[in-house]
Amino acid sequence: MEVDRESVKLSLDNELIKTACNLSMEAHRSQHDDVVTSSMPSVAIFAFKSSMKVDGMYNDGPFGETNVDLQLFPSLQRIGEGQLAKVNGSILHIFKNLLTDSCFKSEVEKAIKEEKKILLTGYSFGGAVASLATMWMLDEYIRKQKIRLPIGCVTFGCPLIGDRIVTHAVQREKWSGHFTHFVMERDIVPRMMLAPKTSNFLKKNTRTHHDLLVDEDQAEGFFENVLINASTVASHDAFDLMEPTNSIKETLSAEFVKFSPYRPFGAYVFCTRKPRQQLVVENPNAVLQLLFYLLQLPNKDQNLAQFALESLTQHLSYEEELNINGLQLDINKMVYLKHLNKHLLTTDGDKVRNSNKALFELTADAKWCLLAVEEAEKRKEKNMDQLKKYMRYYKSSKINDMTKIIEDLCDKIPKYKEKCGDRELDYYEAFKLNNEQQDFEVNVDRLEQAKIWDVIIEMVRRQELPDEFEVWDELVALGTRFRRLYEPLDIANYYRHSKGDSYMDNRPKRYKFTQRWHEHASVMGFEVVSESNFVAVVEDLMKEVITPTKKTFEEVKKDYECIENKVKTWKYDEKITNEDVFWGEFILAKLKEKLA
Repeated sequence: MEVDRESVKLSLDNELIKTACNLSMEAHRSQHDDVVTSSMPSVAIFAFKSSMKVDGMYNDGPFGETNVDLQLFPSLQRIGEGQLAKVNGSILHIFKNLLTDSCFKSEVEKAIKEEKKILLTGYSFGGAVASLATMWMLDEYIRKQKIRLPIGCVTFGCPLIGDRIVTHAVQREKWSGHFTHFVMERDIVPRMMLAPKTSNFLKKNTRTHHDLLVDEDQAEGFFENVLINASTVASHDAFDLMEPTNSIKETLSAEFVKFSPYRPFGAYVFCTRKPRQQLVVENPNAVLQLLFYLLQLPNKDQNLAQFALESLTQHLSYEEELNINGLQLDINKMVYLKHLNKHLLTTDGDKVRNSNKALFELTADAKWCLLAVEEAEKRKEKNMDQLKKYMRYYKSSKINDMTKIIEDLCDKIPKYKEKCGDRELDYYEAFKLNNEQQDFEVNVDRLEQAKIWDVIIEMVRRQELPDEFEVWDELVALGTRFRRLYEPLDIANYYRHSKGDSYMDNRPKRYKFTQRWHEHASVMGFEVVSESNFVAVVEDLMKEVITPTKKTFEEVKKDYECIENKVKTWKYDEKITNEDVFWGEFILAKLKEKLA
């Protein structure tokens, strides 16, 4: 899987995987250390302890999820909406304690100074902590500090820890290639978070002293609970892929059914035993389907209690698999799902079928769901290709040649500015008056741009585009230029027709989203007031001077000084193209005069 150009994927070899697995087990058995470290000549390895009991994952509510800490994980959100990702609260708490109460952070920074590659790893819940630690490192050192650092995360039997926004963010930032999750074919733990906490839950087994075993009389009930809930989640998501605009499903989901929020991310290596192979799956939606379908009983004669116990004992078998080379990245044993989808429903292709028996023995429903995953991705790619073509080229009904519509419309504004200057007005005031033919023509262009961007924003909101669309360089650049040139016109039009409400309370999503895309790409904090909308704040202050309703005269004066200082800062910002920004000299001078 590809990774972001600023980061470097840590290449895994068999020796590194073996070391990671052994160290993960050492950390798991450790009585004292929360993080076990090992330093190879060029790689620093951090293995996280898996000491938490299973029921500790559900401290708050049926699924135990909580909002991420944006100070630690600024990328874990939907950028445009500002919707925060949710992660398991207990795992987040453990990781935050590691940052403050252990030497983990200082050891990481020591490894960075020594220019070492970094591998984070863990078994079971230790893998969950390792995953969160990896996301923190990618945000802190790659995005924020711009350090080119090879980072990898390898987990063994790791439970799910984050919701679909985490999955989206990992895909969007091109971080997926940093994560490799080894999962035994029927290991129950990677599936358990798809089910809510129940009273009939895992307890410590007094014979083995292992937190993850249950007595035989409990195993069957626990397995059934996980399987039923995994089926519900997988079916729900498969339906979502096939009918992405179905409002009935959304209503039912929101009002009647509480689904697990947890979803997979990164590359999964499913380890099958008959034959011993590794099925490599990179698409998170396909991973979710396989987490359910590989857990199904092979036939109606299979003893449920025995199968349930096997799903628990497989969680304890990673060392065994390692010792017999079951976890080694053997090219002769690895099968990539994306290379098999086109063969899933065929009657021929015996060579392909025999190369992964476990996959081809899946039910027809499972195969259809995997095909739906592939078709959903194709649909998103097709949507993006169409948008790219529309953003770059537009065939007018009046002319035959192809014209760059967004850029051409943006190019008209500087010309409009010049013509307004001939009238001794800035283009904001001229458009607000709307007395000339050229004002009318620019208004038509404004409405055309609004239509284009509103369609784009709606497609983003409905998740009909690839995750990386919002960080596509050309989109961010075009959106930023559009926002800076056209938002002042929207503000002028708003206050020309305003009945008293503030523009800032009704700001269109096309400007909110494009601003947040730019701020995210620039690794900036998200701001309410920007270089494209500050004039709306000035308009509101002007109204307060004339008819005070919410602010005193001194408060208005203080707010004006704040805006004036912001404008000065923006003007000297090398990242802002001055000719694309309206600096509001006339209206600022007008407000200053009233405050004098």
